[in-house]
Amino acid sequence: MIKNTQRFYSGYYPYNEQFLRINGHRMYRLTLCDQIQNIPVAEQIVPKRRPLAITRFIQESIINQPLISITTDHMPLYKNIIDHIGVKHQLCAFHLFKMIGDKLYKKLRSKKLTKHEKISLCLYFTDIKNIFRTHDIKTSNQKLKRLLNDFNRIPRLLQRFIKQKIIPDYKRLTQFMEDHKIPRTSNTVENYYRQTEPEQIKNKYKTITGILTYLHYKMKNWTQKHIKK
Repeated sequence: MIKNTQRFYSGYYPYNEQFLRINGHRMYRLTLCDQIQNIPVAEQIVPKRRPLAITRFIQESIINQPLISITTDHMPLYKNIIDHIGVKHQLCAFHLFKMIGDKLYKKLRSKKLTKHEKISLCLYFTDIKNIFRTHDIKTSNQKLKRLLNDFNRIPRLLQRFIKQKIIPDYKRLTQFMEDHKIPRTSNTVENYYRQTEPEQIKNKYKTITGILTYLHYKMKNWTQKHIKK
């Protein structure tokens, strides 16, 4: 593991992972960032994405630091991990939209649907996104209620997402409305990944030590340039 040298963190963290292949072996880069300061907190390379490894990484990254919330994507194992740690869990709204959008795109390309059906899919998808585009929980609740009142008219594809994803995870999708410091997405980590040249990591460095040495340099450089006081 490599850690940033900052002494104090805000307690609001987005978490993400990046797939790597080192000498033919599948590995995972775990990354925790501080949302308020816009800096990486710690990184670690692990051979398997196991709940215990992720839990230990998060806990060891922020020993003696505030821990208020963690924002993740929608991988199912994260729920138990964050609940075990005992903090607020925000599911990334961007990843929710992407999951629905990927399925929707395939439907919109189908010649089996009429133009009216395709328009209906797009309009109801917009209604779903609008539930999470506000920072006011009452407004969000009202938009969700209106959508559910019209449930039988919603295309089946979107009905499944509402029943299987949005309703069960509604609390985790709206934590940012209760506390506006909680990041709605994990984009802070995604942006950090884009700026740390992932393709160079995959192609140039052949050992974990080499990768971590490179990432430690990038961590220091990013912090100096982007830290928000």
